[in-house]
Amino acid sequence: MAISKKIFKGIFFFLFLTVFLLYFYKHKAQENNYKLVKTQFSDLPDWNSKNILPSLKSFEQSCRIIINKEALDSAKLSDFNVKIESYKNFCKLLPDIKNSDDLKILIENNFYPVYLRDDNTLFTGYIEIEIKGRITPSIHEAPNAVPIFRKPPSIISVNLEKFGNEYKDKKILGMIRDNDFVPVPSRKIIENQNMFKEYILAYIDDPALAYFLHIQGSGLITLPTGETMAVSYAGDNGKEYYSIGKKLLEDEIIKKENMSMQSILTWMRDNEEAAFKLMQNNERFIFFKERNNLEPPNGSSGTIVTPMHSAAIDNRFIPYHLPLWVEVDDFYNDSTNKRLTNIFLAQDTGSAINGMTRIDLFLGKGKEAEEIAGKLSSRGKIWLLLPK
Repeated sequence: MAISKKIFKGIFFFLFLTVFLLYFYKHKAQENNYKLVKTQFSDLPDWNSKNILPSLKSFEQSCRIIINKEALDSAKLSDFNVKIESYKNFCKLLPDIKNSDDLKILIENNFYPVYLRDDNTLFTGYIEIEIKGRITPSIHEAPNAVPIFRKPPSIISVNLEKFGNEYKDKKILGMIRDNDFVPVPSRKIIENQNMFKEYILAYIDDPALAYFLHIQGSGLITLPTGETMAVSYAGDNGKEYYSIGKKLLEDEIIKKENMSMQSILTWMRDNEEAAFKLMQNNERFIFFKERNNLEPPNGSSGTIVTPMHSAAIDNRFIPYHLPLWVEVDDFYNDSTNKRLTNIFLAQDTGSAINGMTRIDLFLGKGKEAEEIAGKLSSRGKIWLLLPK
């Protein structure tokens, strides 16, 4: 009984510190600073000409979940009539689709577009990063290798709604230590105090790439044997994300026109001590799990994410599995037509994705995806496709 009282005491202490203070001050301003306007499919740029058949796999993934759901989490879309029955009807007919035109007709019959009227919608890209690593450390082959960790079972997320309706939709993350419920330590403490060493999953040869693995959330690790180990996001420590790239821009260490994942990596490798300090300013720490196959990773929605057709969104504003039509102004790096229009499904989320006007596009893996994602930070437009 003494253990339970301490844990409950810790839970409610952090409830008031983190839920009511952090949540209120950080997110309150984001709740109503957008306007949604019902429109027509003919208003969507390139809707008539774009081949959307490659999005079929992404729709199939979401339909596996939608078909068993009772409703979409559409509290932020309360001004619109969102009926999951139309989405289910769409899913039932999806197996018969053979071409892009038929898919468009099926979408038009079951969804309607709503335009997010905001000039500040920001698009970035994320990938499944490919890096070198090993299961056991080697001073000779990789003297600077750093570990990545499994999620310790002592770290838990508590659904506070179980303690009363006044805590509806409130959760808190912490860890049980010494018979108490306490915050999960920051990146700096975890690394400097060599915590969780019994949960080491693998070692990454390049510390800079290990850090980017934390940012991307999933990756493919090439082992010395030539085998590939696939790892995915398993959890985090609940701390705020701090952007190294933003800091390097603010301090004019890297110019805006030169900013990319590649330029950040170069700076980190050339300035190891400064980079280490900067990395530890990011308190957020990611835990990983090994995947049993080399398919793309699972998104937060429970689906496998599809390159060029899955997006990470802020689930407080956009329901998981909602189709999105996007127009990104500067997507392709070396092309006369840099604009991208395509259909994406809301199937993931991320620590840096806050608000309805922040979208992170999953681009897959490989050199081209890495180059695009490394430079992508572009404004654009978004249409939500709502079930009728």
